[in-house]
Amino acid sequence: MERLPALRDVRCFVTVSELRSFSAAARSLGLSQPAISQAVGRLERVLGCRLLERSSRSVRLSAAGEALLAPARSVLTEAGALLAAADRWAAPAGPTITLAYPSILGTFAARIARRLTRRQPGAEVVLRSAGQREAAELAAAGSVTAAILTAPVPIQLTAIPLFTVVIDRLAVPAGDPLAGRRALGLAALTGRRVLVPARRPPGGPWPALVAALPPRSPYPVTDDLEDPSAALDLVAARIALLPLPSLVADTVRRPDVRFVPLADPPPPLRFRLAWSTDSPDPAVLLLAQSVQQLLQTR
Repeated sequence: MERLPALRDVRCFVTVSELRSFSAAARSLGLSQPAISQAVGRLERVLGCRLLERSSRSVRLSAAGEALLAPARSVLTEAGALLAAADRWAAPAGPTITLAYPSILGTFAARIARRLTRRQPGAEVVLRSAGQREAAELAAAGSVTAAILTAPVPIQLTAIPLFTVVIDRLAVPAGDPLAGRRALGLAALTGRRVLVPARRPPGGPWPALVAALPPRSPYPVTDDLEDPSAALDLVAARIALLPLPSLVADTVRRPDVRFVPLADPPPPLRFRLAWSTDSPDPAVLLLAQSVQQLLQTR
């Protein structure tokens, strides 16, 4: 019998490896945690090697897992390309709908894509993770159907409000004296550096947060702080602390970081769906309707 693994088992392994958590992988894939564990176990038996080292508190790649993760990702990519090509032959071509979105909304963007494909069979939905500036430029140029942006939105774009997200957690290193606190006020951060985006447009939460921080606390980094994983690496290295939404904190499992509630969070992030005013994509209406319906049924 040919020694070939099931694609579902490969996907489960890759997802657990990326999230470092069986429970987080289960939520991401819409499966139960036992189903994820069984899938990884089947893959290990087929390949004849242990891929993940498990303990009651952490999950990490074994040496074999480290070596096989990249080929596993390639298998999924090639399988996706095969199915996409087959779909183009099997069904009439539908519209291509491209959505740019911030990385913290990855799960929400995936739900939008699923709803769109149900509403419009044959549609090709492309998701593109991008920072605020890049996403706004793509939308203005008509390179994407629309983008999810934080307010304020550039004037050359048409936008509709979607939802708000509160920056209500502070990431601190595990073992730090602040890690055991039940809640933190910004005044308690005297002498501590706090990661904030270098670009802080008026009307967003960052100017208010910086104004409320003790002197010499802000530690500007990237334009948008769009990569939570990289920012959390700076936290774990004790370089600075990181304010972030519970939307992100609740999906992260890192033994080297703790998330403490903020007692005085800044004004919320206001997200909008935006598209080119000059040359709107005909599919933007379908996208906007799908997003609004998804928000109404959350």
